[in-house]
Amino acid sequence: MSFLKYFQFLYHQAKITSILVVINVAWFIISRLLDMRGLSDFSQSKFLIDWGADVAQLTFSGEYWRLLTNIFMHVGLAHLAMNMLALWSIGVILEKLITPFAFIGIYLLSGLFGSLASDVATIHINVISCGASGAILGIITALLAYSLINRTDLQEMPIKSIVVSLLLTAGLGLLPSIDNMAHIGGAITGFILGGLITLCLRKFRYQSQICTILTVLIFATASLILYWGYQHYQYDYLINGYRY
Repeated sequence: MSFLKYFQFLYHQAKITSILVVINVAWFIISRLLDMRGLSDFSQSKFLIDWGADVAQLTFSGEYWRLLTNIFMHVGLAHLAMNMLALWSIGVILEKLITPFAFIGIYLLSGLFGSLASDVATIHINVISCGASGAILGIITALLAYSLINRTDLQEMPIKSIVVSLLLTAGLGLLPSIDNMAHIGGAITGFILGGLITLCLRKFRYQSQICTILTVLIFATASLILYWGYQHYQYDYLINGYRY
């Protein structure tokens, strides 16, 4: 089987997950082809910052886009490979249970809230944060919420996929220099959003207009909370004039 046919097979198994993996891999390759600093350990910090990594001081100074762009940045090939394996292991399962819009919303909002949690925790120190771990943990906990609400039998739960994904993401939190606050923020967000969306799916038909409207309202509310949190800590940062 050629690589193209194999990718087409994977794409048909989980379209959204496949697209997310491609975006992450493509961004990793393109950014380093355009900026060779990404290949050097001596200049990598500057490279990561210039290409969208999250730094609390910069983010709260008005560079709010870093909350999102850092989700698609990875420090090295091993970092990227482990995150993408974790994403595929769990994403292919959850994607079949909820709508594509809901899946994308959980992924992005988990990553965004994880980034904000990381920034709040590191507002007094100079830390560079990047990676999809927070978003992926949101997908993992959303699947857990789905299983708990539907009272899925333990034998029917994808325990192997969950364990593999947790080891590749949260398990790395045992290592130094890992952003655990992004993990925690993403996991909590994913569990809440996954639970709310699962309740909608239980109450209404999978593709019903009411379910879609409620999903939009859930994500809109979460986005407003995210915006309020960013504005609150940005105001504190600018008014108090933190020095580092």
